[in-house]
Amino acid sequence: MARLPLFPLQIVVFPGEEVPLHIFEPRYRQLVRDMTDSGEAFGIALLRRGGRAEETHEVGCTVRIEQTEAFADGRFNILCRGEQRFRIVERLEAAPYWIAEVELLDDPGDAESGDAYAASQETSELYRQHLGLALALQNSWQRRFRLPKRPTRLVNHIGAQVEAPPSVKQEVLKAETAVEQLRLLARLLRATNRQLADRVNLHQRQRWSGLGAAN
Repeated sequence: MARLPLFPLQIVVFPGEEVPLHIFEPRYRQLVRDMTDSGEAFGIALLRRGGRAEETHEVGCTVRIEQTEAFADGRFNILCRGEQRFRIVERLEAAPYWIAEVELLDDPGDAESGDAYAASQETSELYRQHLGLALALQNSWQRRFRLPKRPTRLVNHIGAQVEAPPSVKQEVLKAETAVEQLRLLARLLRATNRQLADRVNLHQRQRWSGLGAAN
């Protein structure tokens, strides 16, 4: 168990992800000053929709400040990096920002299993298709996409990069096995890729129709 300052936000952060934040509330300005002085991590947890004030989901990610830009009026721009998942056991106090008792979560126990590597191959291919379709919308392409090979690193990489509602990303972050995380991402990518493929087809028809009939 560990005590961790909490920053409730409308985002989900994955280990390794870079997170730029603009800090303007007085209590979170204090959090930035405290974390900058101590060099310690704090936790970002997704706010619950429709919950009580500042009620968050139980699973979040610790982050550590890497860069700080201070303004004369007390605001900050900071760049953080995600480090480790955690689960909130108990919220202790809010003076001036929330402190929680948390359990730091290691990589899932099946992270190096054959099932996880098999799931990661499928998810990698879907994500390569996703990247290719996104480039096609910009009339561009790329021969190869280098992705992490280890299942947990792949989960964190895709989770950080793919566009999805925070509630969907939260399901991935909190999943207890690497196989479940990868399957959730694969489901998301299949749906997103279908939408992207439709957009690419429309884009290409419009592009070619614009050439005219004189050719």
